[in-house]
Amino acid sequence: MTTLFYLLGYLAVVGFIVLAVLRLRAYRKASPLHVRWELYPVPHEGPKANYGGSFMEDKEWWNKPRHISHWGDIKAILTEVLFLHATFEHNLKLWFRTYPFHFGMYMLMGGTIIVFLSVILQFLGVDPQGGFMTFVGNVISAVVLVGSFGIVGGGIGLILRRRADEGLKRYTTLEHYVNLGSFVLFGLLALCAWAFNPSYFDLSCAFIANLLTFNFEPLPSCFFTLNLLVGFLVLILIPVTNMTHLILKYYMYHDIRWGDEPTNYSEANKQAIGKMLKFKTTWSADHIAGPNGAKTWVDVATTNPAAPKE
Repeated sequence: MTTLFYLLGYLAVVGFIVLAVLRLRAYRKASPLHVRWELYPVPHEGPKANYGGSFMEDKEWWNKPRHISHWGDIKAILTEVLFLHATFEHNLKLWFRTYPFHFGMYMLMGGTIIVFLSVILQFLGVDPQGGFMTFVGNVISAVVLVGSFGIVGGGIGLILRRRADEGLKRYTTLEHYVNLGSFVLFGLLALCAWAFNPSYFDLSCAFIANLLTFNFEPLPSCFFTLNLLVGFLVLILIPVTNMTHLILKYYMYHDIRWGDEPTNYSEANKQAIGKMLKFKTTWSADHIAGPNGAKTWVDVATTNPAAPKE
């Protein structure tokens, strides 16, 4: 059983990476060119973003090189990811529930990275019982406690919100409850493992060290083992459920919300438009110059349906 437990750990990590890559590839392959929102300000406009302007203000902008402020994009996406700025502005009641949930996830994700680096340092000779590792262990202890409470409290709040709010209830499916419930269970088990063991940090370091060295030793804590098993499940659920927005958020903003690259600046867009114009129409309305499926969009674009028939 111990060997199976560690194999599940490997499968969860590899499965998450593979499924995330496949989901990103599928998105990029299947996603069409998006209709521009024409909503400003767009962060990568630099100083113009301060008043909602754009490069189109410049005289003969199409003859000039495009200058994009990547720092503006980075700052805006970090503000949204770290603080859920849009939810805070437009739905404060939801923000009070979803922000603790997301903050808890960020804490545990950051804590996992710190534990992994600590194990590497121990492999390199840093004393596990030394002052530095003791300090790191205290930090991880606080991170796990705060992060777990955030996930549990925020997750329960989001579940109750979906059940009580008529607007959210209309679009809530079983998948939403399964996702949130699995995170809440993960947080509860993390709290139990934290409360009933001398050091969550030592348990985490032992587990990661065992994974890296293929040393399949049983873990001394039932709660910690259950916590990890649910964690494996959560890791697999993220790329295959609506939780995948964790992975796709970059594209949702850069490709859709902030995607304002004119066609004459993009050879890729020109080629995509050329392919799309060859698609057959599936409408039979008079203004599309039917009948259904008889013409391509090039035919529609170059035909006047109101012209007298010969």
